[in-house]
Amino acid sequence: GYNSTPEYVAAISELVFRETGLLPHTNCGTLDSSEMAAIAQWNASMGIMLENSSMRLHEPGGAHYGTVTKEPWMRTQTLDTAGELGVAMTTGILIGIGETRRERIESLLAIREIHARHGHVQEIIIQNFRAKPENRLAQAPEPNLDALLWTIEVARLIFGHGLIVQSPPD
Repeated sequence: GYNSTPEYVAAISELVFRETGLLPHTNCGTLDSSEMAAIAQWNASMGIMLENSSMRLHEPGGAHYGTVTKEPWMRTQTLDTAGELGVAMTTGILIGIGETRRERIESLLAIREIHARHGHVQEIIIQNFRAKPENRLAQAPEPNLDALLWTIEVARLIFGHGLIVQSPPD
């Protein structure tokens, strides 16, 4: 009975809050201002992974080829919208999808630039790619521990002590 997924997510967020008193944290993907505002009123915070700011990964053969909602401009626009609305956000990058170290750094710097404008990013996630049988990267190599630790350290250098940097097991 809902017209869109964001409308449904807003209703469920309200229900969770009203029925349990818990404050949801929603990761609903790319959202426009009205969609985000409707969901945010029932959430303590929200999130969207930038994943990577490189359009190279959207070229044929790239990990994000054909994934329109993962295009960097859409993800950064959602992060900017959150900042304009004062919504606390969790975001980060995905490593091990064919990106270079430079592209990791550029992606983290893009997040830092958005946070500098709005001050609303509460947490940075460094997520390591895991191959799963059901996706097209099932045979792709996973990032090693050194790549993960290097990226976490770079994120700490870029963001300093003001933001939490975490790397949850995935």
